[in-house]
Amino acid sequence: RKTYRQGVAKFLRHLETHEGIDPAIAPATVITADHITSFAAMLVPPDVRTPEEVSRMRTAQNNLAAVRKLCAYLSAYDLHPDLATERIRVRVAAMMPRFTPPPPDVKLEDLERVIAHVRSGPRAEKPHLELRRLKVRAMLLFLFRSGVRVSELCALRRRDIDLAAGTAGIYRAKGGKSRTVHFDVETAEALLAYWAARGDEVRGSGVRPAFSGRDKPGEPGKSISPRTVEHIVAELCRHLGIESDVTPHSFRHGLATELVRRRVRESTVQTILGHASPITTRIYVHKSGLEVAEEYQDAFGAYRQPGRDGG
Repeated sequence: RKTYRQGVAKFLRHLETHEGIDPAIAPATVITADHITSFAAMLVPPDVRTPEEVSRMRTAQNNLAAVRKLCAYLSAYDLHPDLATERIRVRVAAMMPRFTPPPPDVKLEDLERVIAHVRSGPRAEKPHLELRRLKVRAMLLFLFRSGVRVSELCALRRRDIDLAAGTAGIYRAKGGKSRTVHFDVETAEALLAYWAARGDEVRGSGVRPAFSGRDKPGEPGKSISPRTVEHIVAELCRHLGIESDVTPHSFRHGLATELVRRRVRESTVQTILGHASPITTRIYVHKSGLEVAEEYQDAFGAYRQPGRDGG
């Protein structure tokens, strides 16, 4: 939703800056297909070869998806019944260069370092610090094993999590679809430890957030925010000296990569991650960089960095 809001805001700025339309006073019916294609022409790179062009292309795709949503809304609610949404889709698609998104640059070893750190953290003497330690451990294990989006994690209530089955219900996720995600025994035990330290009662705690923000022992707070989760992950990475760009979403990519490496079926990976299209899932199905390196070195011998012992 945040990404879509940003895309729509950028389109409205384009109307004002480049088309001479003030969105604050102009009716929605002034929007034409030409306005949208001119916006697309400004966003889409002529070719996609460099990392910068890949990043620009991803941004363009997100922004144009937001504008298509806006057009669909205006048309569906008769706010702009003459807006030819299908024609817009075809025209924008014709402007897009051929582009297969590269697999996300996920370094599993960095994710595993973060997980190892929260697993092995010593018990804190002060109750509020121990509660935070248990919360961070449960939260990151849940991200790593369930593959949920950070917004989905923050929306979870205790009643959504079934410890007997090792599943959680994700309701009205991206695209308005619901799905069931899975987690392992270690994650379940971490959740129980966190909830016990938080002071949850055995009964009547279902409406409480699965992960609270500023909670105190015996006083569960409101649901944790995506920004807070992002801050926690960033702080852990700084503490561990991790230089790669690890975010809460990286754990979702990490789960997808690990499932593919373990030969889990593509359709199963798609279901677990809640991808609307198998095209998105196939980004991960291509051989990972690690697999390619292993097979290359099987053919030509293990690589050792020059100057190191044995090199």
